[in-house]
This record gives sequence, C-alpha cells and structure tokens, in this order.
Amino acid sequence: MTASTPTTIQGVSIRSRQDKGGGDDVFELVLSHEGIEVRRPERSVQHLSWDRVSEWEIEEREGYVLLTLRGQGATTPLVVPGWTLDDLEVLMREVTSDTAGPGPPAAPTPATSNSGETAPAPEGEAPAPAPPTRTERRQHTGGGARRHRPSWRAVVTVLLLGVLATAVIVVLLQSAGVIDWTFLGPVA
Repeated sequence: MTASTPTTIQGVSIRSRQDKGGGDDVFELVLSHEGIEVRRPERSVQHLSWDRVSEWEIEEREGYVLLTLRGQGATTPLVVPGWTLDDLEVLMREVTSDTAGPGPPAAPTPATSNSGETAPAPEGEAPAPAPPTRTERRQHTGGGARRHRPSWRAVVTVLLLGVLATAVIVVLLQSAGVIDWTFLGPVA
C-alpha cells in the first residue's frame, strides 16, 4: 500500500442518515496524489482534486471505517469496508502530502519593482518563507484529526438530565422549608 501509485478501494458507499451502514450505491474509490476518482458501474469517472477537500476524518465503526470528506460547504461520509483506521489514515496522509516531498529549499525569487523590472534581493535579508505545503495547511485546518463530535442525542440527554436535576433540587428545598411559595400569592 503505497501512495506513489493509485490505490483502489472497492465496495465503498455513501453513508446516509437513515442507513447506518453503507447505501445501495456501491462504487470504487481510486486515491492518488492528484485526488480522488469515483468509479461507478455504467457511469463516467468523477474526479475530485485534493484542493476541493479542506479536511478529512476517519472513524472506526463496527464492521467498517467511516471516511468523512469536507470541503466547499459539503460533507461526504464514506463507508469503507475491509480497511482498518490506521491503514486508511496512513494512505490518506500519503496521498494528501505533496508529491515532491522534502527536498532542498527553493531558491529565493527576485523582488519585482512597480515597472515590472526584476531587482536583486537586498543583501543580508533572509528570503521570504516558502508558502505552506498542502499537508501543513491540512494540519492547521484539522484535516486528518480523529475528532469525535457528540451526537445530538447526547446533547439532548445532558440537557434533560440538567432539567431533571434542577426539578429534584427545587422539590427537596421546598420540602425542607427553604423555599416558600407564598410570595406567589393565593393559589386557586
């Protein structure tokens, strides 16, 4: 499993909210340094460059790995059967890294004047830092991180438990005589 050649993952599907596993639409993903190719039977190949993916997450689920791709306001959860979290994470880091890899620093570019003529860089001045690589940008945006966001059910459960705890405390304080409800006036 090296990223120098494209890696094909078979049996991938998009996870829907209703279907906790993969959907009926099963396809192949081909991952390479150029991006992602989606190959479906009897359809043309769809290409997605890595520039359109701002971050990705991998979560291990029972029986499959969930690869979530985010970018340009879209989120695509992909069910990847037959892979482990660690293997898929290594592959994703390889294919999203720059193809050139580490090498000697690039020569500084000469400064340009307003007239468009090239002027030599001032002596003793350090060259401008190189722009961040695609891998560094993804690390800053959180791509590849194993984030676990709480589900809406967990948030609602915590809120309901808080309301219940508050009600129990009020009843206990009232029965202990700490709270007196007579300030509300007569009760019908």
